[in-house]
Amino acid sequence: MKDNYDLITTSQAIFDVVKRGNQVEETRIQYEIKCIGNEIETSQIGKETVKYKFTITKIDLLTQNKKSHDIVRRYTHFLWLQNELQNKQIGRIIPSLPERQTVYDKDKRKLEFVFFMQKILSHKKLQSVDCSEKFFGEELKEYDAFQQYIENMKDQQNIINKFINAGLSIMSMFSKVYNYKNVQIIPRIPDEFDKQFDEYKKELEQNKLNTEIITSDLQKIVQKLQIQTRALSNSSEIFMNECQGSEEFNILQIIIKIYESYEIRLRQKYIYRMETSLKDYDEAIKLINLYKELKDQINQDTQLINNPNYRSQIDELKSEINNNKQKVEQLNINFIDDIKIFRQQQSWCLNDVQKNFQIDLQDCYQSIKQQKNVEHF
Repeated sequence: MKDNYDLITTSQAIFDVVKRGNQVEETRIQYEIKCIGNEIETSQIGKETVKYKFTITKIDLLTQNKKSHDIVRRYTHFLWLQNELQNKQIGRIIPSLPERQTVYDKDKRKLEFVFFMQKILSHKKLQSVDCSEKFFGEELKEYDAFQQYIENMKDQQNIINKFINAGLSIMSMFSKVYNYKNVQIIPRIPDEFDKQFDEYKKELEQNKLNTEIITSDLQKIVQKLQIQTRALSNSSEIFMNECQGSEEFNILQIIIKIYESYEIRLRQKYIYRMETSLKDYDEAIKLINLYKELKDQINQDTQLINNPNYRSQIDELKSEINNNKQKVEQLNINFIDDIKIFRQQQSWCLNDVQKNFQIDLQDCYQSIKQQKNVEHF
């Protein structure tokens, strides 16, 4: 067996992403989040509701004072928070959530929830929005209290025509379809902001590609551990009758467990985290596309106002133009502000991978070496 697999071959790709991140901002307050269990509740019609319990610890890095409390949440609660932040913070890169699925890995999902919450709480502006304060606060920490709060909010938001239904994306807020009949729309001329957003998109797409390469390399290493585990397990089963109880067989069982535990650990600590980072890149790129679509819509609506076929819709068009201009302005300001934080978060993630993945992998082989060096093995 090799002492170690090859070092991560994507160190340059990691560097290319990290170098684009701004200097890390010093923080005094840090949050630690742990999932401490889940409860499955089955309704009378057989529908399962999975409730996750998390411990949130607020740490003052200056005084080292810690304060903790628990919250109980379900998937729809996280989706509600994401939608609320998208509605109230247009243009900010809201962290991704796992897709809604009937069958899924509950252990993976709880880690994805932890990643989501950590990103929200490491973002000063997102953590201070009222919906975030309600989600993370002690006042509504119990499941029933928070569920009731969401129900009350739904009733209020339906009145003002805001979308919080599961599955709706931020694009739904701005979708508009016109029958242009035979109207010829002159394409708008890109401005300086368009060029700037094109540069952001190019950067994000390149960083996403590099992150995909890094993730693929990490997955290959973890898969090798998994293959090794299966091979040793198969050998163990073949020789179980002849060797069971012997010292060599017992050490083999220990080595198999070491492989299994590290395969799970590396997957949970790094692979799942990198996968959520890739989804975050998609969310950021969607915002850039939305920015351009809104400006194109303003251009189209402006030309329709002067068209005789749309005289009956002038008030509606003017209102839509005004609303979209406000959204473009907010998206422009928030995205440019948020891209700095987004770069930092991605840099933190990759720096952690670069620093700790190899250490954990070496620990795995060191543990196996110690077992192989046991006398008589």
